[in-house]
Amino acid sequence: MVRPRYEMPGNLRPASLQERRRFYARRMDYDAAAAWMSRPAGGRVFALILGRHSGIYPRRFRHLKNVPLIIDDAVEVRDLRPYLLRYLPEGVYYDRNVYAPLDETRKARIDYARAWRSRVFRGQELAFDLDPENVDCPIHGDIAAKMARHQGLSFCDWEFEEIRRQAAELFDELARRWSRLRIVFSGRGFHVHVFDADAFRLSRKERGGIAASLARRYAIDEWVTSGEMRLIRLPLSLHGMVSRIVIPVPRRRLESFSYDDPRAVPRF
Repeated sequence: MVRPRYEMPGNLRPASLQERRRFYARRMDYDAAAAWMSRPAGGRVFALILGRHSGIYPRRFRHLKNVPLIIDDAVEVRDLRPYLLRYLPEGVYYDRNVYAPLDETRKARIDYARAWRSRVFRGQELAFDLDPENVDCPIHGDIAAKMARHQGLSFCDWEFEEIRRQAAELFDELARRWSRLRIVFSGRGFHVHVFDADAFRLSRKERGGIAASLARRYAIDEWVTSGEMRLIRLPLSLHGMVSRIVIPVPRRRLESFSYDDPRAVPRF
């Protein structure tokens, strides 16, 4: 099967295996990523995607290229480094679920994808995922049109600017209910994270209601907000499909933020 060639603006392009290796060996700010993961306290699980979209991955791991590789023995973010240098992943994620201490969680042998009813489950971080390909574009059409062209992850500058506008508007709306919010540039679009304690305790039904309500006005991924998709990109990691660093963006800087921001461009 021929892999789709995604269309992306500017100089966005997939990172090579050598570039990924250099980034995770020398450039990633593991301490800043650890600071992000410090709240709330609890067992955390990570995942790697090796080459699902870019088709770039170590060939000896071809049997793993499309599936999340779960890492549940990394106590600190820096403990990921050997895994990153071994597998050279396209993307690095963390599980928004918060679990009991990792030793207890591993002994429970839970299915992480169905952890909500487990005795080791402690809650889930509420998050909103906004991707540029999900907006209706006057140039390239809607997501259905892109999927029909086998370019569902393609996007243009107009779509990026529109999803940036939506992220700012969504943040401001959420700020009327919650106070501990952060925005992250995902490498292509934006994530809005909610760290208020009551947001972690929301039920699946409550999350689904929030997702359905906001999806009428924003191009959010309902699966992420409802909790069905628990994985989200790890800040300060590399988005290997576009060669950009996943970085937090202050709300006051969002309107002027570009995917070519110097903080987001890795120095390979």
